[in-house]
Amino acid sequence: MKRGITVVTALVLLAGVCMAQNTPNPAQGRVIKTNTTTVYDVSTTNKRGTTEYGVVEQTQTTPKGGTRLVSQMEYSDFTPSKMAVANAKKGEISLGFGMSQSYSKDKHGTRFGELGMGGNAQILFRTTERLSLGLDYMLLMPHDNKGAEYSYEKLRLNGVAFAGKFTLNPLDRLNFYVPMGIGMAQVRLKGYGDRGGSYTSESRDKWGLDMFAGLGMQYNLSETTFLGLEYRYVVAFVTSDDLNRYYGKGHYLQFHNAFLKLGMRF
Repeated sequence: MKRGITVVTALVLLAGVCMAQNTPNPAQGRVIKTNTTTVYDVSTTNKRGTTEYGVVEQTQTTPKGGTRLVSQMEYSDFTPSKMAVANAKKGEISLGFGMSQSYSKDKHGTRFGELGMGGNAQILFRTTERLSLGLDYMLLMPHDNKGAEYSYEKLRLNGVAFAGKFTLNPLDRLNFYVPMGIGMAQVRLKGYGDRGGSYTSESRDKWGLDMFAGLGMQYNLSETTFLGLEYRYVVAFVTSDDLNRYYGKGHYLQFHNAFLKLGMRF
């Protein structure tokens, strides 16, 4: 009888152990997923600005080693440089003040004017990245010159021209450019002195075509303001004979000028 009870008890215990081993473990059946975000980006910078572009990619990985793509997004971002922003403005206005010199001479070799003052005002509008066109006003006032026989004073040129400005390197902070223009000018000259033993004096003025060209450099203080230095060679198609019938010659008047310029873009 005791042996039978012992056998039954052993069978019950064995059955319990087998059932415990066959019961599933919730922790073994859970799938753990890992999300990963990867950014592939490229950044390039030049005189026009900085461009950033690339791909944002999100993947999902399981403990078994499987990977799948969840999402993928491309992006691009451009930040213009300060000089690119400045060069995008359409207009500019500037004022120049400096020196003017005329090397034109009379029949005796006396200059009509020595080193004096000059200035200009200009408004331009950009037509291309390098070329701007507009209007220019110029006033040239070489200093009076006293010769041995004949003296000259009040040599003046007032000119209004259709002007242009060709910038060689528009995206740099320091620009080099070529100014040019063609228009109409009024030239005036007063002369006095001894002519054949008698004192003569006359003051004349004449309108004529004038042209200018030169070379300038401009430093951009900000996106809207700049400071420059410009050399300008001017030819007025008015002869000195038109302004002085006694000692003038059939040569066109010429001027050499240097201006310090301050300008603003708009």
